[in-house]
Parts: sequence; structure tokens; C-alpha cells
Amino acid sequence: MHKHIMIKLIKVIFFATLIVPNLAVADKEKVLVFAAASTKNALDAVIREYNIHQKTEILPVYGSSATLAKQIELGAPADIFLSANVPWVDHLVDKGIIEVTNTRDILKNRLVLITNDQTRKKIDNLKSTDFSKLLQGEKIAMGMVSSVPAGIYSKQALVHLNQWNALSSQVVQADNVRTALQYLLSKNVVFAMVYASDAKLFPELKVLGIFEDFTHDPIIYPASLVNPESREANLFFEYLVDPKTLKSFEKYGFLLISGG
Repeated sequence: MHKHIMIKLIKVIFFATLIVPNLAVADKEKVLVFAAASTKNALDAVIREYNIHQKTEILPVYGSSATLAKQIELGAPADIFLSANVPWVDHLVDKGIIEVTNTRDILKNRLVLITNDQTRKKIDNLKSTDFSKLLQGEKIAMGMVSSVPAGIYSKQALVHLNQWNALSSQVVQADNVRTALQYLLSKNVVFAMVYASDAKLFPELKVLGIFEDFTHDPIIYPASLVNPESREANLFFEYLVDPKTLKSFEKYGFLLISGG
């Protein structure tokens, strides 16, 4: 009971100072969802649908899975964590913060090469592509390759294709995949490596090619119940991982994992 009271107290402070500064302390329990930046549009839609029937306030916080995992480790009062990367969840399990029984692998994604130059031709086989010749000195954006899942997968793919050493000086690293996408939309770079779900949101961008799954680690999204003591968090978590709900993510370019 003492732990539950402390969690609620930390939440009140967290909400008041960081997330929603205009909210007064309310009696209604809220559910704080830390989620990978790439899930924003889809998860926002899921939350809207949930609130048609349930009036619990679901507050999403979006960012790099790495940043969010580190914040949770430091005590940030997340109730649910939706990561774009299994190792960051494993890290929290190892720290005793998440119970492995409270984690479900629910979504998959693909890694794509995109551009803001519509005159570029699509590439049937990235494996046989000379990226130095393709970029011609232009910059390519991706997530931070040491921590951001999309950046980790991007570097893995380029290393697998023997292209990383030639391109590393042209890489612009971003704090999350949506920031990398923004660099492309603002035309600060001509190319980017992002998820297929991100590329689908912007028809003004062109997918040049899809990286084969074997070039990088599987792009798996685990959903984890961080605070199982919260009834409202439990209810939303069960809704989130339900196969009917996951169908909503398909509309945004995600792939489903059979069996959830």
C-alpha cells in the first residue's frame, strides 16, 4: 500500500511539472504511457477509441525507446512502456523494474530508405546498391546509432551490406526516429532510414527501398505493464494488446505478431 501511495504521489508531481502543467490535482486516476516516437499517430488513435467507452485519462509520452527506458529506470512513473526495441525492455526486466510476465511482443516494423526527391528511382535490391554513388555526398538521417532503436537497426543494415564505413561521415544522427524524419521533411538532408510506418504518414516522401529483415535485428515492439498495481493501467494494457486493437496499428503501417 505504501508503494502504491508513493507511485501516485510521484505521478502528481510528474504531471504537474513535466507533462501537463495546467492540470490541477484530480481524483480521477490517470495512466501514463511511455511510447516509442514511431507509435505516436497509431497510439493516439487507439487512445481516442478507448476514450469513447472509458473515461480514464491516458497520457502518452513519446520519445526514443532508449531515453524513455532510462527515465523509467531513474524512477519516472510510467504505467505502461511501449518500446520499439526488445533489449531496452530486457534491460528493465534485468533491473527488476518490469516483470517478464507483464510483457507482450505485439508489433513488427520494416526498415526503409526514403528521400524527399521524387525524381529518384526506386531500388529493387538494396543489397547490390552502392550507397556512396547513390548519395553523391548528400547527408542521410537516422536515429542515434548507439541507442535509438531505429538508428541501431540502420547501422546494422549498413554494416551487413558493407556500406557503413563509406557512409558514416555523411550520417546525421537524431534523438529519435521522428526527428530523423523531420530532418528529411525540412530538407536538411535528402535521405533517411526510418520505419515503414513513419514513411507511410508522408506521401510527399518517396520510399526508395526496403531493407531485408536479415540485414538487422528483428524490429519488435514489446508492450510492458510497468505498474501492475494500477487497475486503470491494467485495463488499458489489456485493451492495448488485444488483437482487435492491434488491427488499428496495421492502418498505420505496422505489422502484427501472430498471437500477440
